Amino acid sequence: MAYVKQKSIKTTVLKNIVYIENKDKTEDKFLVSSYKCSTDERLAYKEFYLLKKKYDKEGGILAHHFMQSFKPGEVDPETAHKIGKEWAEKFLDGNYQFILTTHTDKDHIHNHITANSVGLNGKKFNTCRNELKDIRKYSDLVCREHELSIIEPNKRNKNKSYKEWKESNNKTSWKDVVREDIDAAISCSDSYEEFLKNMQDQNYYIKQGNVKYITFKKQGMSKSVRGKTLGLDYDEHSIKQRIKFKEHNIGSFKSKDKKYYRIDKNSLEYQMKRLSYRHGTLETNVKLIILLLKMIFNNNQNSFIKNDRPVKYTYAQKKAIKGIEDLSTKLNLLNKYNLHKRGDVQNQIEILDNKIRQEEMKLQKLKLLEIKMDAVCTEIELYHKYKKYNDEYKQSFLKGAYKKQHEYELEKFERCKERLEKFGLKDEAQYDDFINQREDIIEKIKGVEKRINNISNVLTDIEDLQQYLNKNERNKFIEDIQLETNIKDEKEKER
Repeated sequence: MAYVKQKSIKTTVLKNIVYIENKDKTEDKFLVSSYKCSTDERLAYKEFYLLKKKYDKEGGILAHHFMQSFKPGEVDPETAHKIGKEWAEKFLDGNYQFILTTHTDKDHIHNHITANSVGLNGKKFNTCRNELKDIRKYSDLVCREHELSIIEPNKRNKNKSYKEWKESNNKTSWKDVVREDIDAAISCSDSYEEFLKNMQDQNYYIKQGNVKYITFKKQGMSKSVRGKTLGLDYDEHSIKQRIKFKEHNIGSFKSKDKKYYRIDKNSLEYQMKRLSYRHGTLETNVKLIILLLKMIFNNNQNSFIKNDRPVKYTYAQKKAIKGIEDLSTKLNLLNKYNLHKRGDVQNQIEILDNKIRQEEMKLQKLKLLEIKMDAVCTEIELYHKYKKYNDEYKQSFLKGAYKKQHEYELEKFERCKERLEKFGLKDEAQYDDFINQREDIIEKIKGVEKRINNISNVLTDIEDLQQYLNKNERNKFIEDIQLETNIKDEKEKER
């Protein structure tokens, strides 16, 4: 991730060059290089001046100082210096003398470039706002080529406003009211449908189902609010998950009271004994683990009822329910992938690992191709950006005045056109074809990423299943959820 800024130098060029070449910051000047001038401070300063004097442009801005800062730990000094060279070549276009140094004295490695304000062709460097945007684009492009992160544009700020933060602290925030009403509705709902009804009973109008985000608006409130805006626990998926604990048929986990001489075929103990006598297939093992978790849940639940305490879900119960959910879902994997023995599980994990590696190799090749195409697309984008100035110049009756006013834009257009011709793109029809080809590559990348994601999800499910089947890991999991129950029982005895 590289951050770029620029400032113009009007009086202290030598002082600036001495600063950026400081041997304590540049590993004893190992990380110093130059283009069309000396790396020696005084010689470089003199060469800058002689070029300006040649074209009679000694006044005004004397040089430009560009800085490129990298994220701490993301790049080594040599690579940062190489990136700085490639970046300077792109935006200075081989027309301006410059000195490049890389500083390593801070946590974040950063490049400094001091460039002469007058080019080898006698033209002055234009530092308008558009130029700085283009310079940052070139920096992002080079960083992507080296697989570094870039700063994405901040399209929206999700932070609380000061007004909302103050209202929340004073307990007057209308969003806090909505959160409390949702919490109350969840606490007395056994299903998502019942939750919606309870919210309507509290005079809420709810948009959900056919919309991207569930939205709440209470009668008398001027604004509506999306669930995701209220927090992670208030979007539609999270609300359903919070209610899900209540959706379990807890009664089915609970053995019925029975006399010692009567066999209750619905009891968990009977189901476990019946399964225990079957041939030990994976399906049987998984079902036995599910029943064991149900018994642990049941024992914990009975301890609350026995001591006349309010029934609530403890950490142990929630973890047991999570285990039951996971294993119930993973039963489908056994038939889908023909997993009959533990060896089949390990084999399937290896097959999926190989598939992911193959897809990742495809993805890497496609992304490298996309990065190379991005360099061309950046030039096409800039070509279209400045084309209107070239068109207006051709139609203008006062060409001299127009050219003087838009010298930077016209020059930029010609440079982009020249670069695109070097890439083999002669006309705008070819530009459009190239952009379409890049879009095809992006779609292929999305397809490969989706396949990797799907395979990874299946792999995660099968690896989770393997953990439950592993005796040591399973025993550790069961001990963990039984520990809380034992501690509570000891506390009850002490009372």
